[in-house]
Amino acid sequence: MQAIKLYPLNDSFVPKHIILADSRPVRVGRQTNASIVPGERNGYFDSKVLSRQHAEIWEEDGRIWIKDTRSSNGTYLNGVRLSPEGVESVPFELTAGDQLRQSEGSLRTQEFGIDIVGSDNETIIHYKVAARVECISASNAFGHPQEYYLPQ
Repeated sequence: MQAIKLYPLNDSFVPKHIILADSRPVRVGRQTNASIVPGERNGYFDSKVLSRQHAEIWEEDGRIWIKDTRSSNGTYLNGVRLSPEGVESVPFELTAGDQLRQSEGSLRTQEFGIDIVGSDNETIIHYKVAARVECISASNAFGHPQEYYLPQ
């Protein structure tokens, strides 16, 4: 069993710790009603830039995967959109943090959605969901976690 920890990069949510179990996908999306409430143990966010069912993250054979599930504003891995608007992407593996560093040393990220700006094209009205992702495997639970990078 593995888990991911999401740490916000832009103060758009509180840190999350999500268990990935039995190859069941964890949905990433926005709150749509009172029964789907964002919490630190689920993939739901209070965000107007996410689709209701924006993406899925799951563990399979010790590896962590992500795919966009036909979102409007996109899911980005290392700055590259996983699929066009309204099209489900193929699964992409999230890899260890040291493989996600750019040559100049800045961190690459995985992003959900885009920043929505006002009529002045500068003021951000709604922020994209941005986070540093840490992967914790059962074999690594008491050591140093591997780092992965997700939404910005």
